[in-house]
Amino acid sequence: MSQSDRSLPPRRGNGCLWGCAGLFVILTLPVLVAGGTWAWFFYQGWRHDPAVRLARELVERDGLARQVLGTPIIVTGVEGNAWSWTTQGQSNAAILSLSGPKGEGTLEIHSHQDRSGPALDEATLTGPSGRKFDLLHHSALPGGGRDWTDTI
Repeated sequence: MSQSDRSLPPRRGNGCLWGCAGLFVILTLPVLVAGGTWAWFFYQGWRHDPAVRLARELVERDGLARQVLGTPIIVTGVEGNAWSWTTQGQSNAAILSLSGPKGEGTLEIHSHQDRSGPALDEATLTGPSGRKFDLLHHSALPGGGRDWTDTI
């Protein structure tokens, strides 16, 4: 036996442990990041959405909303949401859950955002009794209002 054979330590074999572990991390990391982002959005992030902020400010200062739900009105969640992005800007349709001293309701909003910032296009409040109100025009809607089920 030569001198060089004795100086080399025996080779340890891990099989495919590090290769398989690395491939697993590479494949699962994007899924975990995307899932974490969506989980954060549905539990907390919706509070920071510009359209939701506009809607929250609208119901806090709107006299009709205060008559229907009382004061203070709290946005408790998002029941449904649909976004679309284009080169022109972003559009958003959402149904927000509201709560006030007189009961619970929903606020259905349509908004858009372009270079000038976010703007509400429609805001329909459904009160505890089921009546619908247009908050942008400060009026009650006849016949229960518009059917939004086809957009969200």
